[in-house]
Amino acid sequence: MYNHFSPVIPCNPRNEKMMGLIEKAAAIYQKEEISELPFSKYKIYFETGSRVEYEACYIGHRRRLNVYAAMALYSKDECWIKGLEDIIWAVCNEFTWAFPAHIKDEKDLQESSVTVDLFASETGLALCEICCLMADRISSMVRERVRSEVYRRLIVPYTEKNITFHKDNWSAVCAGCIGMAVMYCGSRQDFMRIEDKVMRSMEDFIGSYQDDGCCLEGALYWGYGFGYFCYFAEMLREYTGGEKDLFKLEKVKQIALFRQKIFLEKNVVVPFADAPHNYNFHIGLVHFLAREYEEAEIPDEMYAAMFDDDIRHRFADFIRDFYWYDPCMDKACAKNKTNIFYQSQWYLKKMENYWFAAKGGRNNEPHNHNDLGSFIIYDDGTFILDDLGWPEYDGDYFGEKRYENLCASSAGHSVPILGETVQERGGEHFSELLKADEEGLSLDITGAYQHGICGKLIRTFRLESEGICLRDTVNGVAGEIKERFITRIPPVIVNHSVSIGNWKIECINQEASITITENQFRPRLSICKMDMKQVETAYLIDYVLQAGEAETAYDFVIKK
Repeated sequence: MYNHFSPVIPCNPRNEKMMGLIEKAAAIYQKEEISELPFSKYKIYFETGSRVEYEACYIGHRRRLNVYAAMALYSKDECWIKGLEDIIWAVCNEFTWAFPAHIKDEKDLQESSVTVDLFASETGLALCEICCLMADRISSMVRERVRSEVYRRLIVPYTEKNITFHKDNWSAVCAGCIGMAVMYCGSRQDFMRIEDKVMRSMEDFIGSYQDDGCCLEGALYWGYGFGYFCYFAEMLREYTGGEKDLFKLEKVKQIALFRQKIFLEKNVVVPFADAPHNYNFHIGLVHFLAREYEEAEIPDEMYAAMFDDDIRHRFADFIRDFYWYDPCMDKACAKNKTNIFYQSQWYLKKMENYWFAAKGGRNNEPHNHNDLGSFIIYDDGTFILDDLGWPEYDGDYFGEKRYENLCASSAGHSVPILGETVQERGGEHFSELLKADEEGLSLDITGAYQHGICGKLIRTFRLESEGICLRDTVNGVAGEIKERFITRIPPVIVNHSVSIGNWKIECINQEASITITENQFRPRLSICKMDMKQVETAYLIDYVLQAGEAETAYDFVIKK
């Protein structure tokens, strides 16, 4: 059986706990009819740009699919097979497996119905894996329907059309799912016809990373894109009898180690790019990587995703959490104090009393935010200075208005505003890492701004036991400079400083006026559970200072 699955869920305490949660959901589903995916919700995105209404119904089908699949693998009671066949049939009846947000022309119904996106690809793989796991129990009619729909919606369009994917998580998820679907339900000849195309997508995905293994899309997208890459790579290795082993690539190993470098504590991650603040990892993937690489650390399984923690209910993650989890695996976990991604320009360091992280890079990265020189301070369960992470996704956020959103704009990050000018988007706007070591880092972020707006802007962080010293060295700026700091904790101006909880920000060498403004935003809560409210308040702290042609240093002390 591919992926080392068996017809029965392995018995261990963690799986039993998961099944306890699933049994409760199953009992409710047994009393409910399967709902349709209504047109009234499908069309909302095309009318308003809002994604959440239809996607909630869509994900409801996937949750039900997971529940019945798990129950059928856990129990011999045929009522679960009946319910599983019904939800499979309902998924096969859906007009399209793609999200409306990924459909290019909603009026072209034929193309809409066979649009190949992340979720169509995930769905096809899920149905193939379920039918393979329970081939002797599921009706042959249902299995043939699945095969027909997978070919019609995924394999035929992928084979016959010039379909390419973004060089990010899309390459791994879409191409990986299609490749696995063919391995499950196609012939060797079918796989040979798409193999080169799939492998090019895997190369595109790996190529979206620097050699340091940093996921520029953020912590959760590492688990998503790299997770599906691993699912495909493991199946390919088994399918080819070990002849093709992508895990032998050094770059893949470095990507695998990213997860352990980005967690601050518990389930708290650095929220750079489109990322949450909390991320419950998939334990199946983590244990798989720990078996694959000696250097891979195993976090406390208390913070692994349980049922309903992954609100997208992806079957590939869900099923591997049962089968790839090893209750006997050593739980020992080293703690890296400092992690520097030199090529990607991410810096993370655990001090005795706080965590510090900062980033440079380019303002055209996957799931980009204009955030060069931005940083966070995390202390005792609280982000003192924060990165807002991702907002609720809508049509505007992936269109021309993206950088009007506070979460993506540099106006929503702890970086300077030069006059009224914020950082610009695009690959020509970048930073240079001048120095990074145990004591701190220095970035030239001049290029993050409009050309000619300033002569030089060097940002230097020095880390000390009780806090950080920040120096911005600037010349050639007309007017004023706003040194902005972002927090979600209500700040208080005290004389010439600002207090945030038991921390204080003070400009120690220049006269400044201080203003604080509030801005509300909606974090993206429809993916995973986070310690955030439906509507959050960001506090924008501005130290307004005079600037000029001459080189000036602006020194801040941020400490307890």
